[in-house]
Amino acid sequence: MRAKGLREPGVRTTAALLGMIVALAGGTARAQQPRQQPTPKVVVTEYDMKKAAVPPALSASELNGKQLFVQRCALCHDLLGQPATGTVGPWVDRETVKRSEDAVRQKITMGSRTMPGWRYTLTPAQIEDVIAYMKTVSPDQRPKPPGSVVVPID
Repeated sequence: MRAKGLREPGVRTTAALLGMIVALAGGTARAQQPRQQPTPKVVVTEYDMKKAAVPPALSASELNGKQLFVQRCALCHDLLGQPATGTVGPWVDRETVKRSEDAVRQKITMGSRTMPGWRYTLTPAQIEDVIAYMKTVSPDQRPKPPGSVVVPID
């Protein structure tokens, strides 16, 4: 006895397809074994924390320049303690300013093909503060590449 609206071949076809799907899904699940994921490792860079934790004595102008540098420049010229090997811009310190303070001022103001100009964002006094801060950064503060210390994550 057939129910109204159901045709016998359609019921068989649906049941057969459903059976095949269940069989394939079950077979696939058994064939795939969970893979062992490698234990992630953390590479630790050792810093001289006494040097890093004690801020240098900065004047108000230099401190303002440092704040502006961290906000505007450190993304590309990373003076935040990370290895500068992968940054967009070069490492900048007092040696950079010594070569030509006017060239540094011009570069900050006008920018270049790879660096934005800050003439519409920073005032001339703020640019002078950034340069004053750069004069306090010594070449030995340049971060070293990551060490080879590998610590497993627990």
